[in-house]
Amino acid sequence: MGNTQTKLYYYLTGALIVFILLLGRFLNTYQSFTTVVLCSLMMFLLLVSLFYYGVVQTVHKTILSRPWSRLALLCCGVYLFVLLVPLGLFGFSNFIKFSVPISGAQFTWLTVNRYPIAISAIIGYFGLALVGIYFSNYARNILAVDGDQPVQAFKNTAKSMTMKQFGQKLILVLSMLIGICLFIVGLGFLNKIFPSSGLFFLSQGLIDIVAPFVEIVVIGWLLGVKYAWITSRGLIAGVGVCLIVFSGLLAGINPALSARPIGQPTIIVHRGVINHNAQGNTITALKRNSRYHFPFIEMDIQETKDHQFICAHDDDVTIPSHGKREINQLNLATISQFHHVDMFGDYLRVANRLGQPLIIELKVTDHSDPQMGTRFARQFKRQLQVLPHRVHSVGYPFLRQIKRQLPHTDVGLVTMLNFGNIGNYKVDFYTLQHLTANPFLIASVGKTGRTVYSWTDDSRLSMTRMDLLGVSGQVTDQALRLQELRVNYQKDRWILLLNSLQNYL
Repeated sequence: MGNTQTKLYYYLTGALIVFILLLGRFLNTYQSFTTVVLCSLMMFLLLVSLFYYGVVQTVHKTILSRPWSRLALLCCGVYLFVLLVPLGLFGFSNFIKFSVPISGAQFTWLTVNRYPIAISAIIGYFGLALVGIYFSNYARNILAVDGDQPVQAFKNTAKSMTMKQFGQKLILVLSMLIGICLFIVGLGFLNKIFPSSGLFFLSQGLIDIVAPFVEIVVIGWLLGVKYAWITSRGLIAGVGVCLIVFSGLLAGINPALSARPIGQPTIIVHRGVINHNAQGNTITALKRNSRYHFPFIEMDIQETKDHQFICAHDDDVTIPSHGKREINQLNLATISQFHHVDMFGDYLRVANRLGQPLIIELKVTDHSDPQMGTRFARQFKRQLQVLPHRVHSVGYPFLRQIKRQLPHTDVGLVTMLNFGNIGNYKVDFYTLQHLTANPFLIASVGKTGRTVYSWTDDSRLSMTRMDLLGVSGQVTDQALRLQELRVNYQKDRWILLLNSLQNYL
C-alpha cells in the first residue's frame, strides 16, 4: 500500500474500533442471543472488509469476477474469526460466551467434563493457530494468482512458506500478545502508584484503542498487507488522541468501571477451614471455626453407591489394589474400611446445634444417580430448615429437584467455565469462579436481583477485584484476611484495568 492507502487503512481501523466499543456498550444494555449474533455478524463483515481492502491495495487485484476465490476468501475470514474468539475478539468473546443458549443439563455435562473438553480445546486451538499462521499468506495469494484458482493459491502458499518465515511470524504473534499483556499490566501499575480518576479513564481509553489497533495491524501484516512508512503523522496522531479521549469518556459511563463497592462482602468459609487450621469438610473444622460466627460455612458432600451422603470434596478415593474409584461407585462400607468418613447427617446436626448456617455443595459426576437431588432433600428436609442453610452445585437438574422438595431453601449454581446464558436459569444465587468471572457476567446475572458470590478468593488482589466488581459475598480459605479487607475505591481501582486482559488475550 502507498502512503495514502496506509493512512486510510489506519483511519478505517480506528473507525472499526470505535464501532466495536459502541457495540459493546449496546450489548451491555440489550443482552440477548439474537442481538449478539447480529452484532457479531456486523463486526465480522467489517473486519473482513478491512483486511480485504488492505490486501487488495497491496496486490492491486480484486476477485469480483472470481466466485471460487471469493468463497475461499470468505472461509479465510471465518477461520480468522474463530481464531480470535479465544483471544477475546476485542471484548466480544464475553458477549458470545454468555449468550449461547444451553440448557441446565448441558451446562452440567460441560462443567463435569470440563477437563477433557478444555484440554482437547486447547490442543485443537493451538493446532488451528499454527496452521493459520503457516498459511497466513493464503488470502493475499488468492488475489495474486491469475484466474479463479484458490487451490493453486493454496499450493503456492505452502511452497513459498519457509520455516524461517514461519518462525518469524510465530515470534511476532507471541511478541504481540506479551506486549499487550505488559502494556495493560504496566498501565495498571502506573495507576496504582498515581491513583486518580482522570488517569484511570485515560488508561482504559488507551487500552481500548491501542490494544485492538496493534492486533488488527499485526494480523493484517500476517495476512500479507504491506504498510507504507508514513512521514507526516500529525493528523494520525491527532485522530488517535481523539479516539483515546472518546474511549476514556465511554469507559466513564460504564457502570462496571464507575460503580463503587457495595460494602463488606458476605464471608463464606471454604470447606470450613481458615488458613489451613484444620482438614476441610470435617466436623472438627466445623466446630473449630464456627466460633468466629461467619455468615456461612461452605462444605462439600458426595453420595455413595448405596445412597449415603458423606462429607468429601474429591470425586474419588483410593482403594488398595483397586486404585482411585469414584465415591458414587462405592458403598459406604467399602469407603469406611479404608478412610475416615464424616456423615453429612452428623455434620448438619452439629451445625444446627452450633447455630452455624451452611452452604452445601452437592458434588456431581457423570455417574451421579439421576434422583440424587430428590433423595437428598427428602432425607434431610427437616434439618435443612432449622437454619437458613443453602445448597449450591454445578448440577442444575439436581438443584431443581431440591427446590421442588424445599421451596423455601435457596439453591445456587456453581460455575467453573462461566459459559452459556446462565442468567436464565431458575436459581436463587450464583457462585462464580473468580478467575473467569468478569464485569459483564457479574452485571448480567446481578441485574436479575439474585445474589452473586465468587470463589475461591484467597489473595488480597482477588478479594479486592471481586469486591470492586460488586459481588455480594466471597468464598475463601482466608476468612480472617477477608474480614480485615478495606477496599479504597480511589486507590484500588487500578485492579479493574486488569480485566482488559480477558478482552485482548
